[in-house]
Amino acid sequence: MKKIISSEQFMDKSASFFADIAHVLSTKVGIRLSSVSMPQNVACYQVRGTKRHLMLRLVLIPLSTGRMLARLSWLDCRGVDHVCCYINESFECLMMASDGRWKKQKKSAELLCLQGLEPLVA
Repeated sequence: MKKIISSEQFMDKSASFFADIAHVLSTKVGIRLSSVSMPQNVACYQVRGTKRHLMLRLVLIPLSTGRMLARLSWLDCRGVDHVCCYINESFECLMMASDGRWKKQKKSAELLCLQGLEPLVA
């Protein structure tokens, strides 16, 4: 059985998670992320280097089982949330299977983040 971590531990681990994503976004599409604070988010980054006002954010979702799930998404200038992926306590990408269970996704958070960004800046 996997160890269940607290929301504080989850937030601490999110810094390196976003460092990896920021590096890929900077290298692949030339945009930068600047950290901004918003109370409903674990982490929120404003995008610089694009004409569109976008934020990349990680929102913590406590599950009834006592485990943590988080949603990584782009927030556009209209306030519409464009979900990139869901992640678990180990920062593995998840997707919901047809039986309603969460299972590991083959694609990385970085790739899903890039794929979600493309239609927003096109």
